Amino acid sequence: MPITGGYTLNHGDRYAGMVVDAQVNNSVSKLNKSGAVVPWGVFVARDGDDGFAPVTDTTTAANVIGVLRRELNRAQVDGETGGAPVDRDATVLTAGTIYVPTLGAVVAGQPVYAVIGAAGTPAANPGIANNAAGATATLGVLIPGAKFIETTSAAGIAAVSLVIGG
Repeated sequence: MPITGGYTLNHGDRYAGMVVDAQVNNSVSKLNKSGAVVPWGVFVARDGDDGFAPVTDTTTAANVIGVLRRELNRAQVDGETGGAPVDRDATVLTAGTIYVPTLGAVVAGQPVYAVIGAAGTPAANPGIANNAAGATATLGVLIPGAKFIETTSAAGIAAVSLVIGG
């Protein structure tokens, strides 16, 4: 029997942390050791052998392990940040194509920087992607092996191709 009345599905064409397409990709399972919910789609840094945490002003490119992959099997409370729960495992995409939130407009082929902020000036959204090194609160670290694969006209969500290795 079909469902009638009141039920609708509202799907956008993209979400932060959503894999772009069926290209070959690689993901690793890591534990959220940050003490806070980490939003889907941001670049994260290594925290020990089995964990990850948000990037900070001391993060280097070598510390970045990938992008937090959106997981549909996690219940989220309305109004709370959608992301990897504290002290739980989550999936980090290390190679493939994925949608990430951006600080501003980007152009296909541009390099990708993960915003980390500067000492004394933390980033408002650590791990968000940018197409330039930025300064102070928008200071970013260049992610070798990552580039934007589409052009956008403003801040929002853009597709990135990356090969980090985790």
